[in-house]
Order: sequence, then C-alpha cells, then structure tokens
Amino acid sequence: MYDKYGAMAYGVILQIIPQEELAQEVLVELFNTSSLINCTEGLSDAICIIRNARTKALEFKSRLNALLPNSEDTNHSDSDSLPNLIFNLAFKQGLSLDIIAVKLGLSKEAAMKAISNHVKSFRKP
Repeated sequence: MYDKYGAMAYGVILQIIPQEELAQEVLVELFNTSSLINCTEGLSDAICIIRNARTKALEFKSRLNALLPNSEDTNHSDSDSLPNLIFNLAFKQGLSLDIIAVKLGLSKEAAMKAISNHVKSFRKP
C-alpha cells in the first residue's frame, strides 16, 4: 500500500504539517499502525488512506500544540519580541525548531533567523 498511496498520503500530511521532517514521521506512523487494516470496509483504498493520513496529521499537530504553551501561558509582556519568544522556547524549554515552527506558523528557517537576530541583539553596544 505504501508504494501505491505513500506519495498521496504524504501530500495530505504536508498540508496540515508543512515541515517535511515532521510530515515524514507522521507518514511512517501511518503505515506502521493497524489503522490501515480497516481500509477494506467498503471504502476505496485511496479514500481510506486520505482519511487516516488526515487523522494522524491532526493528532500529531494536537500533540505538538500540547507541548507548547498557549500565548497566555508564555507569561511574556508586550515588549517581548518573537525572536525572544523563539529563543526561550528553543533554549530554555528545549523544544526543537521544527516544533516551534509548526506551533508559530513559521518556516524552520524563519525560526532559526529569529534566534540569530536575538543573539545578535546582545552584541550591539
């Protein structure tokens, strides 16, 4: 089934989780679980794969959201900047840039640049 429907499932997952590495984890989880065994219950294989891929991606995204604090839980003032928030999440709370990027709706590169800008701000006299 992976050979036939893997690319389609990956596309569905990428729409929900736009980071490639995380989407690949969800894809592996999808095809390693027993959820696809139920794909013979009257639905076409493609529809069943799409539904299961979407469900797995949404479950994964909700687990990611549970790892990150909500905006009211971050306890940062209005003067705190996005680079400061990203720096704190990455280095003080130990979250990966992939997880931070998903939660904040950024690319991994944008999160890395924000950390770089935050660190550079300490170098200026």
